[in-house]
Amino acid sequence: MPDGLHALNLHDLRLLALLLAERSVTRAAEASGQAQPAVSRKLQRLRELLGDPLLVRSGARMVPTERGELLREPLREIMAQVARLEAGGRFDPARAERTFRIVCSDCLPPDFLPRVVARLVGAGPRIAAHVRPADANFDLAQALDDGSVDLVINNDQRPREDLRMAALFTDEVVCLMRRGHPLAQERRIPLARYLRMRHLAPHTGAQPRTGPIDGELAKTGYQRQIFATVPEFNMAPHALLASDLVFTTARRFAAHYAAQLPLVMAPAPLEIPPMRFYQLWHERAHASAASRWLREQVAALAELLQ
Repeated sequence: MPDGLHALNLHDLRLLALLLAERSVTRAAEASGQAQPAVSRKLQRLRELLGDPLLVRSGARMVPTERGELLREPLREIMAQVARLEAGGRFDPARAERTFRIVCSDCLPPDFLPRVVARLVGAGPRIAAHVRPADANFDLAQALDDGSVDLVINNDQRPREDLRMAALFTDEVVCLMRRGHPLAQERRIPLARYLRMRHLAPHTGAQPRTGPIDGELAKTGYQRQIFATVPEFNMAPHALLASDLVFTTARRFAAHYAAQLPLVMAPAPLEIPPMRFYQLWHERAHASAASRWLREQVAALAELLQ
């Protein structure tokens, strides 16, 4: 191999081919499901290993260097061969024996995870699915690194940049409260009033105020008043029935309980952006036929929420 190329693994070659094809760190990050800073760092590492800038700026765009241009076609052919090899290892759930382990946020729509589990175990007689919450006592980073977790479904604001990511759906943030609450008729709650309200929140473990709601408020220097906590999300709607507490959550979660209990929803302040849910997986599982099948099932069910 030419000097430097011998030090590259398949993931490096795949990213290099993508960068040379897209001629953009941003587009390469979007296409590969990685964070842009992570792709920028990997490009810098590739430049150091190969002793060449590979991509340089020309006006408002990036263009390959002479060596980058020479590498582009051979890399395209290599990736085409890899794709053919990977296609030969298709995952057949009807015949496979596999346990999928998923870690998830507990503010997902209440009927979403049951559908995921039913879809997975219904696909084959020897397919198992185990789902656990992303609580503070679970070392998610270690579990992804050692392969004991296959997939994460979450809405954390800052997912690890070295993980693969794909968007699932976006959901509006609302305030859930009992019927007859003094603010039950509000078309949208202003921020100033929201900050004075008595809030209910799920318990966040050893690091309080690290969830998406408090994280967004902290960006603008605000902090809400949390007067009560519950150990998990699905208890929160029931705790609202005999109090003037307010629970801030995603619309689909709130709508599920508003249809069953005497509760109403009001849109949260405009300063709180929508929640964005996504799935995360480790680089080592990216090309796995089983992992790809798992991600496709989750994405298909998320599509039904749109």
